[in-house]
Amino acid sequence: IMPSIIISSDNIDMIEYFECRPNYITSKKIEGVLREVTHTEIPTSLEDKIVMIESADPGFDWIFSHKIRGIITKYGGAASHMAIRCSEFNLPAAIGVGNDYEIIKNSGSIVLDCSNKRWSNL
Repeated sequence: IMPSIIISSDNIDMIEYFECRPNYITSKKIEGVLREVTHTEIPTSLEDKIVMIESADPGFDWIFSHKIRGIITKYGGAASHMAIRCSEFNLPAAIGVGNDYEIIKNSGSIVLDCSNKRWSNL
């Protein structure tokens, strides 16, 4: 916890995290086929898919009108727009998986275990 007034550099502690720690939303465990969505490529059907979005912003809110299984993003944190929206919809998600994004995307389908804060290939 930072002091209310910072007077010198001695008042600041920094802890660096070298590995990405995704924010898992809900305590559900799901499995399914992955489908990436970009600003330029909008798939016609997302039903029952785990949607992957590299950098989700409010412009992707339309995906919640589809019956999707979950969401995975490369960037984002616990207070990001997509994390909040997934919480509102009680939708399983891994927000901010970092460099694992490409590994997950190339797997084609995964198990997303939010309760245990992990994912695995099917």
